[in-house]
Amino acid sequence: MQQFARVLADEGAIPVVLRGNDHLDLRPVISDITPDVIAADALAKVDVARLSPVVGKFSYLAPIQGIRQIAATGFNYRKHIAEFHMKPPTEPEVFLKATSSLAGPFDPISRGPNQEVKLDWETELAIVIGRETKDITAADAAGHIFGYLCLNDISDRSTQVDAEGQQHLVRAKSRPTYCPIGPYLATGVDGMNLEMWTKLNGKFEQQGNTSDMLFDLHAMVAYFSQHMLLLPGDLIATGTPPGVGFGKNRYMSVGDVLECGIANLGEQRHEIVP
Repeated sequence: MQQFARVLADEGAIPVVLRGNDHLDLRPVISDITPDVIAADALAKVDVARLSPVVGKFSYLAPIQGIRQIAATGFNYRKHIAEFHMKPPTEPEVFLKATSSLAGPFDPISRGPNQEVKLDWETELAIVIGRETKDITAADAAGHIFGYLCLNDISDRSTQVDAEGQQHLVRAKSRPTYCPIGPYLATGVDGMNLEMWTKLNGKFEQQGNTSDMLFDLHAMVAYFSQHMLLLPGDLIATGTPPGVGFGKNRYMSVGDVLECGIANLGEQRHEIVP
């Protein structure tokens, strides 16, 4: 397993690879972690012996700069489907989040000016696409996955469903800060066996494992590739385990603290702000 990140120090953004407690500076090898770097497989060729630790204070940024597409699916965990007493879908749902919703793993989440907002959490495993992907099969999907990261699919449930009962996922999930990612971009992990969790104000709201997915990661990449061209660095958010606020009629307010994490991918922490 390798864990990559981007950190902000006094001198600016620095791409790093983790080794124990050290964050090794990748700038002798790459200038940043971008879709082009992922496409070139440059991170697989890193010689850590050449690298030195970042010293001094720093904060975490989103682990990829310049993401071009955020695709997503819903109701992909059996226990999440069961908590809503739904019939399991026969194929994945496909929708997009605006890239302008991206945020770092410790950035504040802005609730927005609408007083009717019902701000909800959805901790999700996101697939990071490694190369251009179109019309592939599940058997070929492993070669198109670069790695994984933690994504929180923040949603405003007040705008998600209209008066006629129609879903409007893009508008509910695309405001700025509604897609925090990171802190780590990990390769060489088993994406189908990762523990994940969400806390609100220190209390567990979600606990699950990616093994509960209805459609596995390879099937998901193949399915999405039938409907859109996937590019290096693109994300596919793969659904969330049970315990979202919508099922409890409990939502986030200004001043709340949202935390989430996925094994090997790190932990996020966000304050909810106006």
